[in-house]
Amino acid sequence: MLSSFLSTPFPYWKNATLDGPRKLIRFLLWAILVLFQISCTEPRDPSTRFSIFPNQTYSPQEAWAISDTIPQDRSLFNPGITRDQWWMGITFTNASDSAQQILFVPNNPHINRIKIFVNGSTNPDIELGDFLPFDQRPFVDRDLVIPISLPPTSTQRYLLLLDKVGETFHIEPEVFDFQSFHQKTSNDSLVIGGILGWMCIIFIFALFFATELKSWSGAIYAAYVLSISLWLATHWGLTFQYLWPNELEWVGKARPFFNLLTNVMILLLVVKFFPPKSTGKWTAKLIWATIFIQLGVILSIFLIPEVLENIDYKVILLQFTLVVSLLSSLLVLFYSFQQWRAKVPLAGYYLIGVAFLALFGIVLQLNQKVLPMGLPHYLVDFGSAFGLMGETGIITAAFARRASIFKKEKEKLTIEILEKEKQVADQLIQVQEDERQRLGRDLHDSIGGMLASLYIKTESIGDSYPEGPLSELKIMIEQSIQEARSLSHNLTPHYLEENGLEKVLQLQLDLLRQKYSITFNFYFQVTSPLPKSLQLLLYRISNELLQNIVKHAQAKEGLLSIAEQDGKIELIAEDNGKGMELSIGTSGIGLKNIKERVNYLKGSFDLETNSSGTTLTIIIPLHA
Repeated sequence: MLSSFLSTPFPYWKNATLDGPRKLIRFLLWAILVLFQISCTEPRDPSTRFSIFPNQTYSPQEAWAISDTIPQDRSLFNPGITRDQWWMGITFTNASDSAQQILFVPNNPHINRIKIFVNGSTNPDIELGDFLPFDQRPFVDRDLVIPISLPPTSTQRYLLLLDKVGETFHIEPEVFDFQSFHQKTSNDSLVIGGILGWMCIIFIFALFFATELKSWSGAIYAAYVLSISLWLATHWGLTFQYLWPNELEWVGKARPFFNLLTNVMILLLVVKFFPPKSTGKWTAKLIWATIFIQLGVILSIFLIPEVLENIDYKVILLQFTLVVSLLSSLLVLFYSFQQWRAKVPLAGYYLIGVAFLALFGIVLQLNQKVLPMGLPHYLVDFGSAFGLMGETGIITAAFARRASIFKKEKEKLTIEILEKEKQVADQLIQVQEDERQRLGRDLHDSIGGMLASLYIKTESIGDSYPEGPLSELKIMIEQSIQEARSLSHNLTPHYLEENGLEKVLQLQLDLLRQKYSITFNFYFQVTSPLPKSLQLLLYRISNELLQNIVKHAQAKEGLLSIAEQDGKIELIAEDNGKGMELSIGTSGIGLKNIKERVNYLKGSFDLETNSSGTTLTIIIPLHA
């Protein structure tokens, strides 16, 4: 199944777009399996055998003698956390008639110091290790590489004193010629580059989520991914080579520091992503206690030099790091399980992601520090990275899902706010219309009725008074009645629903033509049925524009056009008057009312004016 999966990578790549968590996880598994396959293709020399024994303060001469009595039958060595230095004996034979240049690699880039003795010598020929500056290495590589020259038809004996006191010790030596070593480093570089490239992408995603979600969990996740990446680079010896090649004190602190910091970040992330609102409160308290304990240990690494200088303290620190790493993984697993049982959204992603990492991490920690299992060195080197790729990929899918949910909730909330605003605006408009109707009725029924009664009264007493003054009074009363009717009609457009907007506006224009010496042209071309609310607003806007023309424009001719085009209503009011000053005209109450109505209808408002006249164009979508 694995071979068929890897033999057809293109369909998986093609479908592995990041538009959904399942496709992201599928792509992640494909990438891990490809990198794992590449890492398993390293050229290996199974004939590399050596002897090894602990150093009991032996002199080189004594160590040579002991080495001669021990068979060279080991291919790997893993005592876990060691308190001893170790003597390693190995023999290289060149049966050819030409000299050979080979490279001996212990496959552990973190040996503190290696002293190399050749053919019974009591003084080291070569010294290298983390306790020496990087540029003193005889061969430039992230790993500890020992170049060896073999004369023709010769056998050379090597004795190595390996210092890894107070730390985990694991070696699986290999011997390469330059070509096979180049092939190995090329494969390693491809795997490492793929893993760190993946982490870089995840880090960018995490920063994006921190910005998009505006939450601390995204920022903590970014810090977690950065800490993981630095821990991996330190584990592979890259940081010593490229970042701090001369900081010998920091080399010993970097790995426990990033290990503990990563634990802190993942614990902090899970309680921030899933606050214990309904379940897991006691687990969360235990997580916080574990966080503070590890922060205290991190401070002690920097503030108390004896922690790393004293062998006993150093062993205790590594044992503590092992225990607290396992505890952190278990706490995150258990807390995620609690949240998943409580049906907290996205908790399943964390549960699967951390379980994916724990599967690799627990096995590797046990192999290195408790129960050596004879795992091959490429799995020791890259196993944690594969687990972290899986974990970060699945957690990133959780953040992607949360971002999607956040976006949908934001859109839903925006729609609800808009609907609420529309409801409020509708209520305000309805209140205004109710008030207008009340005022219109009062004008028509009360003041209009009183003026009509006054007009009848003047006619009834017409015979008792001279015609001149009484005629003038009758004319004034008639004008007042007409003005009251006009105001009442403007406030309450009669029969708008029955007669339609076109006829009501035509009636309004007829009244204006009678009252003012302005020629009005009217154009109305709307085929779609208009809601009553839209008709009323168009009437209000049109009436406001017409009143501005007759009162302020000093125009001889005007135009009102309402037309439907491409699902929009285009309203144009134009005159040939004196124009207006934009700073004054746009601040008037009339235009402000028009703009508010247009904004309510999601329309646009455009005003052009000069000394030859004014043109105002309003476009309103029919289906806003």
